Formats: sequence, C-alpha cells, structure tokens
Amino acid sequence: MAAREWMPILFLLLKVLLLLPWVGSTQDLEDFLADDECEGTESPCSLHALQLKGERTGRQLVGCHTTQRGERCFREIQWARTVGMSSHPEWYPNLTKNSSILDFQKFMYERFPGRCPIPCGVPLPKKWCAWPNAGDLSAPAEGPPMSIKVLSYNLFWWSLYRVRQGEGDSAGNLIKAEIEEDRPFDVMGFQECESGLRVLEPVGLLSIFEVLQGPHATCLAYRKGLWRHLANGSIDIGEDMRSHYYGRRGVQWVRLEHNTTGRKLLFMNHHGPLEINSGGSCGGLSMANNIIQVVQNESHAGDAVILVGDFNANSASLTIQALWSRMILLQSGTSFGGVDNIFGNMDASSVVSRKNLGSGGSDHDAIAVTVALGGTVNTTGTVSAVGAAPATEASTAVQAAETLVSNPPGIRWQSFWCGLLESDIGYVPVNDTWSRTIRHRPRLGDSHDVASPQRCCRLCQQEPRCKSWTWKDGGPKRCEMYGSAPVQKDSVPGFVSGLSAQEASVEAARAAQTARFSLA
Repeated sequence: MAAREWMPILFLLLKVLLLLPWVGSTQDLEDFLADDECEGTESPCSLHALQLKGERTGRQLVGCHTTQRGERCFREIQWARTVGMSSHPEWYPNLTKNSSILDFQKFMYERFPGRCPIPCGVPLPKKWCAWPNAGDLSAPAEGPPMSIKVLSYNLFWWSLYRVRQGEGDSAGNLIKAEIEEDRPFDVMGFQECESGLRVLEPVGLLSIFEVLQGPHATCLAYRKGLWRHLANGSIDIGEDMRSHYYGRRGVQWVRLEHNTTGRKLLFMNHHGPLEINSGGSCGGLSMANNIIQVVQNESHAGDAVILVGDFNANSASLTIQALWSRMILLQSGTSFGGVDNIFGNMDASSVVSRKNLGSGGSDHDAIAVTVALGGTVNTTGTVSAVGAAPATEASTAVQAAETLVSNPPGIRWQSFWCGLLESDIGYVPVNDTWSRTIRHRPRLGDSHDVASPQRCCRLCQQEPRCKSWTWKDGGPKRCEMYGSAPVQKDSVPGFVSGLSAQEASVEAARAAQTARFSLA
C-alpha cells in the first residue's frame, strides 16, 4: 500500500490516541465516531467536534449535542423551516428559512424547552433568573401587640375543580370549618388556583375576604375588615426544568396595614418550579436568593413578612435549606415530603399554633399557623397582653427534615419525588465506590428507560447502594449511579445530578441543625 494511502488510517489512529484522555469509556468513543456532524472520520473537523462536545470538567463530558437526521430535534427544525415559519413567522424572530441548523437548534433550545439539546459550538445563554446576591432581612419592628393567622393551600385545581367540579366545594368548606371553629384567617395563599372567587364565594366567605388573582395559577386573600390594602404585585423568579416544563414561576405579594395597630405586613405567595427539589432551571440557591430579593424590594423597614407556598421543594432541597438560613420556618406540611411551607421574619417563639387541616379533596394538605407579635394570644385569637410570646419548640426545621424519613417517596409516578436535583451540574464521585451506567434503551423496559433525569433518580432510589447520580444528555442519554456522595460538583450544561432521597435526608438533617430561629 502506498504511503499516501496509509495517511488517512495513520491520521485516524493518531486522533484516537489523542482522544483517549478525553473519552470516559469505549462507548463514548464509539458515540463520537458515529457522529455525522462531520463528513468523515478522516476530516480534521472531527477533532474540532470532539473539542466542542467532549470538553471535560473533571471527569465529566460536556453535555452538548448537535442534532442529527432522524432525531426528534432535527424533525422539529425541519417542520419549523417548512411549515412553522410559513404559518407563524412571529414564532421565529431573527430566523429565516435559510438560517443554519445550528441557529435553529440554539433557538429551539432556548425558546421551546425539551425539544432540542444544547448545540455544540455556540455561546450558551445566560440564565435570566440568576440574580445578584440579596442582602439580609430584619425582624419586625416593635409595636402594639397583634396576631396573624395564615393559611397555605395547593388546590390541585385540574383534578378538584375541572375533573370533579369542586367536589361539593370541599376546599372552601374545609376553610369555612376552620374559621367557624377558631377565627378567620388574616391572609391565605393558594397555589394551583385559577379562581379564588370560585373557592370562597360558594361557601359564603367573600363577605370576609378580598381576593387577588395572580399569575401562574396563584391567588391570595386577606381579611378585608381588619387589613387595609397598600400595594400588591407579582414577579417571575424562576422557571421549570426542561424535563418537566410548564413555564415560569413567580411570587405574588400584597402589602397590608393592620387597621387596629397600624402594623404593616408583606404577605407573599409562591408556587415553586419543577422538578421537585430542583429549584428549576436556575437551581435551588437562586430560587431562595430571588425570594429574599423580592422581600427586600417590596417590604419597608419594620414590616412583618410572611411567605407561604407549595415550593415544589421539601427540606432535602437547596431551596428550603437556603431559606432556613435567611428566614424563620414557621410551619411545614407533609405532602410530597413537605413541599408546603410557611416562613416569616418573626422569631420561632412567636408561633402560637400550627395546624394541618387535611386535604379537602386536594393532593396537598392545607397548613396553617398563627403568630403573635408583641404579646400573647388568648382563646378568642386576639392579643391579650404585651410581653414575650409563648415559647414553642424551636425545632420546626428538624421536624421537617424528619418528615423525609417518615414519608419517603413512592415508586409510582403519582407519589414519586427525587431527593435532590441540580440542573447543569455533573457529579464527580469517589473513584473506588460502587457505580453503574445505564444507557437509554427503552425497548429493554423501565430499567433502561432513562429519557429524563427523573427516571435516573428513580432508578437510583430503587438501588440500595446508590447515593448519588448524574444524568447525561450529550448525545445518547445515560444515567450514571454512584455509591457515594460527590466529592466535586462541576458546571456541565445539559447534565442533571442529584442525591437519592435517603442520602438527601442525611444532608437535610445536617442543615436543619443550623436553621435560624430569630433574625433579631
């Protein structure tokens, strides 16, 4: 064979030797060589392609992937070029039918989550919800004694109100029964609420409450005979992960003045992003930070602050653990490991009572708390004396962490939740522990169906040896399970990593020990 004929083979062998330090396994190399991003393996383009899609941080391959013919993303782009742009050109700003596949893929990744992976060789968009670090919060100012009774309730709207037509106004009657037994709530926050009027009007509660409808199916109500409206609004602070995408998530708020004492209250209502325990696309730390930023922006010095919601995050999450160090956990539910929470800026000792009111037809329980500022609360619910509020157990965060153990996630998708998810993060485990890699082969059944990070986490939580995992979306999807917690976390676009529920409960118990009980 002539020397000229040997050159392509020598070039390929040299390239493979050069690539071995970059490639995590034989299959990774095969996946790369099968990539038709370049015309042939002899082309220098192939080495450039690996540098784009195989750039490593620690031991992890970067999760970019340029779409190929036959893939869903490629079909979506072809449809957009041939049909979508003709019918709805406004859907594709700054694109034409002659725009490159790469331009279309980048646009689809940013605007239509879940349809395309991050393309290789393009600048990644900055996450809009990565806000600057917020400062510290302050306790309420001293003032006349008063009490505040609070409700947080996810209404499971699509099922309770759309499918079951309100089930005899079960949610409204649940609220009414509590009011008749005790006293009216001062403020109520509802999630999965498409109409607060629909909840309260049939049971005769609109004479007591003023309802404010917010975005993203949130609404709140306040006791209009006792509080005066000062201002209200809402702002988006986060966004669902691409694997379970419904859109952006926000905070709805109202600032009120107590008619008797003149004290001010900032009441905030939040429904957090999916996946559960992920903090959405920006992550749990960003979600907690953004919530604190909204408090700072909308409150005035001396205001009492109360935050309620279905955070789609329980105490295993970075969201809740970060909030433990910035606000005071006043009450936590048990649904889905404790995703329903009530926080405030008043001392933990100000809590007079906590209640779990039951589900009322929802898949979440309604939770309630009463706090006293500047005094104690008597049996009628009014503050009777100035002085220290009655002491309560200063272990709400510890109890919330214990809920993870007493209410573990189920395996059925209706009851499943993951211990912890971190978007665009790759885990580096201890080298000498147990590990297993599962490649996405749905034809082999559930044990090889890792089409989404949730499925990877579910497999990990079914395996007693698994403590952490990384789901990789750079080309063929794969799930890597590890027998240890990570020793390093790397920023890797397209990857999702997390802890099993068991391991996450251990981390939650540690974090709960440092939760704050006062901002004073």
